[in-house]
Parts: sequence; structure tokens; C-alpha cells
Amino acid sequence: MDYRQRIRGILTWLGIALLQVISTQVVTFLVSLLFPGMENFPQTRPVLVVILLGISFTLGAFITGWLAIKLRWLNIDPKLPARAVTTLIGAYLPLILALIIYHTLAPGNPFFLVSVLASVLGFHLPGWIKQHPSR
Repeated sequence: MDYRQRIRGILTWLGIALLQVISTQVVTFLVSLLFPGMENFPQTRPVLVVILLGISFTLGAFITGWLAIKLRWLNIDPKLPARAVTTLIGAYLPLILALIIYHTLAPGNPFFLVSVLASVLGFHLPGWIKQHPSR
């Protein structure tokens, strides 16, 4: 593989990752439309906020990544069950940690961005782990 193909692959991966980040925000916006009065939830129902944000971050990152694989923008092994689980874990771990630390989740909490990025990285993680044959 020459350097041009490598650079193209890296740029494609970065573009897909950016689309995944954007789609997590779009899905979060759509979820917020389903729950009127959600602006009060961080103070009154922080656990519900964690649940809704975790679901929306997971769906945004996973669906966009799945679509990139399906449309062959990414030439990677699908491993969809593993990708779904690691995306879910990546979305929820920072949110749960934020809930433990802050008890209420104010808008603009830095753990939200960490959770979005962790969910995107969680989607790609199964492809980075090499399986070694048993001996």
C-alpha cells in the first residue's frame, strides 16, 4: 500500500468519524423533541438524562458507522454485535462517571463530548483488536 492510499484511508476514517459525531448530535436533538420539558431533566431527573443521552449517542455513532460499512465507504470487517456493544459501553461509561462526580448534569458538561468521542471510538475498536489464532 503506497502512502497515497494510506492517506486516503486515514482521511476517509476521519470523515466518517466526523459524520458519526455530527449524527450523535442530530439524534440527540430528535430525542429531545420526543421529551418536552427536557431542559429541566438535568436537575430533576439526571439518571433519565444519562439513559437518553447514552441511547442517542450510541444510535448516532452506530447507525452512521453501519451505513458507512454498508455503502463500502469503510472497508472493514462488520463485526456488528461487537461494534454495537463497544459503542454502547463507550457512550455510557463517561456519562455514568459524570453522574457520579456531578450528581446533576448541566448543559455543556465536558463529559458529554468525552462520551460522544468514546462512542465513536468504541464503534471502531473491534476492528483494531487483532484476533490471534489459538495454539
